[in-house]
Amino acid sequence: MNHRISKYFDIQELVCPHVYDKYGLYAWQFFDPRLLDVLLAIREGIGKPIIVNNWSNGGNFSQRGLRCNCCMIVRDKTALEKLYVSAHLQGMGVDFNVQGMSTQEVHEWLKKNQILLPHPIRVEENTDGWVHIDVRSDGFRAITWFKG
Repeated sequence: MNHRISKYFDIQELVCPHVYDKYGLYAWQFFDPRLLDVLLAIREGIGKPIIVNNWSNGGNFSQRGLRCNCCMIVRDKTALEKLYVSAHLQGMGVDFNVQGMSTQEVHEWLKKNQILLPHPIRVEENTDGWVHIDVRSDGFRAITWFKG
C-alpha cells in the first residue's frame, strides 16, 4: 500500500462494509496499486476532499469503492443472471465526489491536468452527480472516456 494515500483516505472510505468487517486494514491488499496512485494524484492535485464511501460516518454511500459479492448491486445482477465484471469488483475502480466541485468541473480538471496522472485511466462520461474512474484502460491514452 502507498502509505501516502492513508493521509487522505481511511480504508473504510474505499471498501464496502462487508469487506471491512472481514478484513479491516488488510483490505488494502485488494486494490490495484495504480488506482491508489491515481486517487492520490487527483486528491493532491485538486487539493479538496474526495468522498468515495461514507458509510462508516453514518452516510449512505457504501458501494462506490471496492464491492463484494454481498453488496446489493452485485447480488441483484447475479440474481438476474446478468454478467457483472465491474472494475469495482477488482479493486480497479471507484465512484466519487469532490467537495465543492460538480461532476463536470472534475471532468474538466481531469482533462486539463491529465499530465499529473501517473497511470492511464478510464472515466465514465455519462454519470450524473458522481465521477467514475478506473484503471482498466487501453494503456495508451492518459484518459479514455466511455459510456457506462
